[in-house]
Amino acid sequence: MDAVMCWWVDMGLNVTGELGRVSDLDEYGLVRGQIEFEANLIAQRLSWFVAAQSFLFTAYAITLNAGPKGSQDFQYQQQLVYHLIPVVAMASGVLIYLTIVGGFIAQKNLRDYLARKIPAERLAAFPAIQGAVLTRNLGKAAPLGLPLVFVGVWLYLFVRGLA
Repeated sequence: MDAVMCWWVDMGLNVTGELGRVSDLDEYGLVRGQIEFEANLIAQRLSWFVAAQSFLFTAYAITLNAGPKGSQDFQYQQQLVYHLIPVVAMASGVLIYLTIVGGFIAQKNLRDYLARKIPAERLAAFPAIQGAVLTRNLGKAAPLGLPLVFVGVWLYLFVRGLA
C-alpha cells in the first residue's frame, strides 16, 4: 500500500485522506494532461498524413509525366504504380481518419470521466477543458475534414484513371 502512496506523491500530487483519493485540482490536472496528450497525437497524425500525401502526389505526378518510354515491363510497372498510388493514399487517409476519430473519442471519454469524478459546482471553478463546445467542435474541422478531402480527390483520380 505504501508503494502506491509513494507513487502518487512522487508524481507531485497532493494526496488527501485515504489512499488513492486525489484532490479536485490534481484530478483536473491529470485529465487535462491526458487530453493534451491526445490532442498532440491528433496533431502529429495529421501532420504525418499531410506530409505523406505530398509525397504521394509527387510520385503520382512523376508517374503521369514519365510517358510511355522504355520496355514493355517498364510500361506495365508504370501503369501499376499509376493505379496503386491512389489506393495507398486512400488507405492511409481512411486509417488516419480512424485514428483521429479515436483520439477525439478518447478526449470525450476523459471529459466525461472528469465530469463524473468532480461535481459540476466544483468543476466550474476550473477553466473549461478544451474551451467552449463551439470552439472545440470548430477545431475538429481540419483534422476530420482533411483526410476526407484527400480521400475524395484520390478516389476521383483513381476512378478517372480506370476510364
